[in-house]
Amino acid sequence: MYEALRYTKDIEALGNKLVDRLRENNEPYLALHLRYEKDMLAFTGCTHNLTSKEAEELRRMRYKVRHWKEKRINGKERRLQGLCPMTPREAAVFLQAIGYPSTTKIYIVAGDIYGQNGLSALSEKYPRIYSHNTLATEEELKPFKGLHNKLAALDYIVALESDVFVYSYDGNMAKAVRGHRMFEGFRKSIDPDKRNFVRLMDEMDAGKLPWEEFSSQVKNSHLNRTSIPHPRLAGNSPRHEENFFANPFPGCICENSQEPSKKST
Repeated sequence: MYEALRYTKDIEALGNKLVDRLRENNEPYLALHLRYEKDMLAFTGCTHNLTSKEAEELRRMRYKVRHWKEKRINGKERRLQGLCPMTPREAAVFLQAIGYPSTTKIYIVAGDIYGQNGLSALSEKYPRIYSHNTLATEEELKPFKGLHNKLAALDYIVALESDVFVYSYDGNMAKAVRGHRMFEGFRKSIDPDKRNFVRLMDEMDAGKLPWEEFSSQVKNSHLNRTSIPHPRLAGNSPRHEENFFANPFPGCICENSQEPSKKST
């Protein structure tokens, strides 16, 4: 399945250039799928850390899109259920809690981050942040301007080749990259337990949990959420079983390829 995937020449060439630029001096990098974008926030009803004006803009957008069936959404409740994309601040705190230093090189797999504060909460802790907009020249991106699927393909290549892939929302892109990385030797992908994480983070923010205890609990709860080989979970129907693209094992992965890739860090 994944071996049949082919990119157009222009996408593959620029995607590989971006990877080479990130790997300058043989440095590792982390790809962060930060789906904190306007369309996703409007669709999910998630407004944590946004202003009331921004939340209202998202609400109006949701009501305008007819094929989005769910209109009245309790964003606070959805976040506590672990169903919202991580905010830039939540992503920064999560990475810090599981042990990534501030010198970590991070590639943002996403479009424009929504909200007046943008990526500031993340870049304050992790200043070495990159995207296709910052790595590629204006001339190189000219053929891709306004072509969101092509830009997403660039991000796919960079995420696939990363040393660690972290996804903050379990959407189609995240599932495909995670499954592809498993197919190529169970390369490290981190699936945040957002329901548990936001509960712990809220307790820490309220002064009920010291940082050391918070970090320890976050680390312990993610020991088995790094694409460790496990057979795809069955369900009562295809709709309720684990997504095939997110976990192609054992259907598309041979038994002798279960060892995690040495590239994982």
